[in-house]
Amino acid sequence: MVIPYTKTINGVQIAFDDTGLGRADIPTIVLLPGWCHDMRAWNHLLPYLSPHFRVVRVCWRGHGPNRDPVVGESGDFGLDEQISDTIALLDSLEVETFIPVSHAHGGWVALSLVNGLGKERVPAVVLLDLIMTPPPAEFKNGLQAMQSRQTWKMARQALADSWAAETTNQAVIHHFLYEAGGHGFDMWSRSCRVIERAYGTWGSPMGLHESRICTNGKAGFYDRPLKYLTDTMGFCRSQRTGHLGRPQRGLNT
Repeated sequence: MVIPYTKTINGVQIAFDDTGLGRADIPTIVLLPGWCHDMRAWNHLLPYLSPHFRVVRVCWRGHGPNRDPVVGESGDFGLDEQISDTIALLDSLEVETFIPVSHAHGGWVALSLVNGLGKERVPAVVLLDLIMTPPPAEFKNGLQAMQSRQTWKMARQALADSWAAETTNQAVIHHFLYEAGGHGFDMWSRSCRVIERAYGTWGSPMGLHESRICTNGKAGFYDRPLKYLTDTMGFCRSQRTGHLGRPQRGLNT
């Protein structure tokens, strides 16, 4: 069992762990969860990644062991704070070149890191289980329903039912039953508000970042961990860095 650490980042507690030593010429892997999940979503991949890479798993504000409500100076937080927290945490850990690997809507943060930091520091990105097209009406309706105190529990149940209907994998079921709790209306409504705003602003993740991206689609990565492991490890190893951490093979090559 890996015990999470915490650091005070931008005035709030951010939970994370930091495993593996990796090699100096291979970027660190930074694992980003979706909203209302935490770093335990990556438990089944971590033992395979850590012997080969330095791996940092990040929890968003309010997603660590302490689930007390967390707010920023404006009384809320969203994508900008997630990006700022992640960069500040990695800077504090002296992580230079890295590859974000994201689950679900953690992908908006991953893509923003590529855009903001450039391919010399972030030579590649891996997105898992993220709607890469404009979202269907059913999904948008669910986002809106989750933002109402009258309908959020029903909307959350519908989301859980859709996840359960897509798998019989016990790791998936265990994660959603035992590792994704502790969040109420505050965090669930915030997550849907931020996601809705992201699709409204950029149309789709591809609108945020028009580059060649290694992506995997709707089938959850929990269901085929070895496939995703093979894809991710091969892709990340290909992004070896040369002198002064400059990528020998960049995102757009």
